[in-house]
Amino acid sequence: MRIPLLLAGVVGPLIYVALALAGHWLAPGYDPAVRMVSELGLADMPSAVVFNSGLIAAGVLTVLAALGLSLESAKRGAPVSGALAGLAVAAFGASIAVGGVFPLPDERHLAWGAGFAVQAAPLLTLIALRRTDGLAGLKIFLAVAFVAVNGLLAVMFGIGDLVDGSNVGLWQRAYGLAMFPWISVTALALLAAPVGAFGSARAARAFAPR
Repeated sequence: MRIPLLLAGVVGPLIYVALALAGHWLAPGYDPAVRMVSELGLADMPSAVVFNSGLIAAGVLTVLAALGLSLESAKRGAPVSGALAGLAVAAFGASIAVGGVFPLPDERHLAWGAGFAVQAAPLLTLIALRRTDGLAGLKIFLAVAFVAVNGLLAVMFGIGDLVDGSNVGLWQRAYGLAMFPWISVTALALLAAPVGAFGSARAARAFAPR
């Protein structure tokens, strides 16, 4: 069960990244520098079916990854913080799927703000895995991802006056690259570090013979 769930966490975010970077090929004439990623799903776009279907797939796979993250964290001795991390990732994944079901300009496209759970998700994941041995690189990466995703959201909201009509699409894609790939990296790291080989000391004591 763990392998399919974690593989979902590898693949799901990559689907979104591919969609975000392939805008020019999905819709000739589309300028990724000035247009938002979600505009690829507008009804009058030739890319609408592909984009919205891909968004739903990415969201569903991310929700499955959230379950995998929760189960892995529980095995490593952090069931509560793992459940919170999984809940944040699941809310984010669900919001992405909802965005595919309800393309712009439908007001439900943003899933009533549920996607902002991703702002806390890297930190919650770091907390859930903090006692796991052998994942030092991943922990540093999660800390960087947390800073990046929140820093880029601040920029998108106008901090620094860096975003304007000539570059909003580029900034949104940068934000997307902060939101998604860390999930793939985390899933890959957990696949490579099963509990039996690199489990937390706490979990090892819990299962040690008495």
